[in-house]
Amino acid sequence: MTKKNHIFAFAFILLSAFLLGSCSKDTPQPEVEQEEPDSALLTFIKLDANGNETPTKITVDFKDLSHDHDHGHAHARTVSVSAQEEEHDHDHTHIHLDPNSTYRLQIEMYRKGEMINNEFIKAADEHQFFFFAKDEEGKPVANFFNYVYEDRDQNSLPIGLKGRFSTLGAGTADIQVILSHGLDKSKVPAGVYNYANYSLIGDTDMDQTFELHIEVE
Repeated sequence: MTKKNHIFAFAFILLSAFLLGSCSKDTPQPEVEQEEPDSALLTFIKLDANGNETPTKITVDFKDLSHDHDHGHAHARTVSVSAQEEEHDHDHTHIHLDPNSTYRLQIEMYRKGEMINNEFIKAADEHQFFFFAKDEEGKPVANFFNYVYEDRDQNSLPIGLKGRFSTLGAGTADIQVILSHGLDKSKVPAGVYNYANYSLIGDTDMDQTFELHIEVE
């Protein structure tokens, strides 16, 4: 091969590499959805006096979660509430729990019908659920329920996908469920499930509310 041919061959290689590089840069890569649920299911399982699960289950289903990109919040277009007690099923616009009782609260997060709890567990060090009882005016309701986290991240700090929800008496309140993202958990007092300043130390991935009646049916 002559010197001139060598130059042409080298130039061709450089041009090919440049064109391939440009194509890869210009080709848009599909955005991978991370920790963006489109629905959430809360299940209350009543515990007996020994802490064992009973057949009584009450569920709250937040469907069609839409994300407010201005604030990063997920809001439900549809909220479905149902109760399953042994062989009896019925629907309400709210849920009923027994007074002075303890329930295991399990939360399942879904995207396109697939549960994505593992995504939150992998990034558990920057996710935590908070729970609040509020009246019709949005003011806190004291001594309505208690919550104890039953799951922990790699730093032994709480998550909230699983916990014990205990009713403290009779009454009615709105229960607000917050999923905080990117927060510094070291700033949350240990075991505090209703930390009012959650929005100051992280973003809000989900903000949902359902009505709870604590009474004997």
